[in-house]
Amino acid sequence: MHTLPIPSEPLRVALIGAGARAQTIYQPLWESLQPWCVPVAVCDPVAENGEKLAAALRVPYYGDIRQLVKDRPMEAALVVTPVPSHHSISVFLSSHGIPNHTETTWASMVCQAKEMIAVARDNNVIVRVAENFFRMPIDRFAQTVRDHGYLGRIGRIVSYADHTGYHNNSRWIAFAQCHPQWVQSIDHDMAHPAFYSMPQRRHEKETLKARFFHFSNDLFVMDVGSGHVKGHLGRHPRPGYTEWQGERGTLVHRASVSAGWGGEVTELRYVSDEKLAPAQEAAGRLGGGGVADVITPVSHDTTGDVWTGMHAETPSVCIAYVSPLMSHAKMGKVNSRDWYGMAVMDHVVDFVLAVRSLCESEFTDEDALMSDMMEIGAHESTLHEGRRIRLPLEGDLESDAIEREKQRRQFGVDPLDVDAMLSVSFPRP
Repeated sequence: MHTLPIPSEPLRVALIGAGARAQTIYQPLWESLQPWCVPVAVCDPVAENGEKLAAALRVPYYGDIRQLVKDRPMEAALVVTPVPSHHSISVFLSSHGIPNHTETTWASMVCQAKEMIAVARDNNVIVRVAENFFRMPIDRFAQTVRDHGYLGRIGRIVSYADHTGYHNNSRWIAFAQCHPQWVQSIDHDMAHPAFYSMPQRRHEKETLKARFFHFSNDLFVMDVGSGHVKGHLGRHPRPGYTEWQGERGTLVHRASVSAGWGGEVTELRYVSDEKLAPAQEAAGRLGGGGVADVITPVSHDTTGDVWTGMHAETPSVCIAYVSPLMSHAKMGKVNSRDWYGMAVMDHVVDFVLAVRSLCESEFTDEDALMSDMMEIGAHESTLHEGRRIRLPLEGDLESDAIEREKQRRQFGVDPLDVDAMLSVSFPRP
């Protein structure tokens, strides 16, 4: 089993943002994360949230990020705030020499993501995105199958009704281990009766997105999904249906149509030698070939309340992924999924090890930027009737200009003005 280094001293981190995700996902993880990092402060302009979380963690509360940085009890920061705030917070922290790890989506605009990287490098600090989706069970297992070679080369991924957007972009980068060369995208809007999925989310239309990516290693990805990724209106629930298509078969992962998360079915479908041309020709049976005749279920491994890995016992070999964090997980479930806390731990530990110079990051700032470029490149393609958009994106982007003006109207300040955006509060109902 792969093991992870542990620093001689845990990294002292400030938690910036004390909303629902910080309280329900991050708070239960701190005991498990102790070998790598410890919280030393909480910062949030919403005093009710910040004081509550600070009291639970027994650390000081700050209502102003400027005062936090002035006092500087931390070595680094975890930023768990809404997307429009990421650019200003990250640039401010980096300009003061503070490494920062920011939730997804990393930035609203490509120009913001580029500035986040530039300021960090100018100040010799690490910046990373807190991307956990490619660390989820099926992706860890898919990466293991890729490396094992059981299905031969996996050259295509077809995904429907999963999390089309920044998260999936990161998944495909992590699987490809390189960046895409182009994207093409088509959207289709359909109006429907209005409903609220959350107090701050009122839905009146559904946008189907069909995106196509080609990577430099010839991996082709078709990623299709609607804006209603959680099964609204009776659509196929997350995690949808995804195939990793290889030369000798397919890894298939799908949600139960009724259950969604927790009701997934996963299996390896393999074509044996008997179903390939040499054996068919030798036997004089020139028909019925190419059929996947070795079907192996893929199983989750758990300690009872925490996911530890996945495995498939094929007739010829056991293919398994074992989480290197399994012996450190003390938190139980952080939500209804027994693996979610482990995926979040994984990206926090990756950040700590990068800051401590103990390991190179699995997903770099350039990868985070490319996930943004894939998303905004898809918007650019849609704006131009599905035209193929080359990646990486260069120059001034129409999508950036549209988003900048949208946020200027929403917040009353230029979203590229770091100081002005630091004064904007983003409380949710």
